[in-house]
Amino acid sequence: MSGWLPGVILIVVGVTLFAVQLLHLDGDVIVLVIGLVFAIAFAGTRRYGLLIPAGILTGLGLGIVLEDSGVQGEPVVLGLGMGFLAIYGADLLTSGARAPGRWWPLIPGAILTVIAGAESTFGAEGARLIEQGWPILLIAAGAWLLLRGRAAT
Repeated sequence: MSGWLPGVILIVVGVTLFAVQLLHLDGDVIVLVIGLVFAIAFAGTRRYGLLIPAGILTGLGLGIVLEDSGVQGEPVVLGLGMGFLAIYGADLLTSGARAPGRWWPLIPGAILTVIAGAESTFGAEGARLIEQGWPILLIAAGAWLLLRGRAAT
């Protein structure tokens, strides 16, 4: 870890905790702050292992804060989905060459984002249909892979 990074992390955590006390913020903001600390650590080191909790916790924390402030729909689910998508996006922007297997955040990110969007757009019934129906996409993708493999041989 860089020599300046621990100091920056301590300052961010201290300022946040002070702001929580001073502004009488809900403790739910802590999840967001922990995510931001991981994001700062990733920015300073470019270690992929720090990017994963940065994306997940920042997205989840932002969703919690939005829900607490009265945003309608499914802000927590949407925030978590966007956090996974942010992992992919940040890795794409910072890594240059694509490492194999680093596309995985797109799967939970897309699923969570679609579920949150369906809940907001179609209500609970629409979200339930998507939650129960998305395995059909897996079946179709699996069938496509099998058929594609057969056609190649």
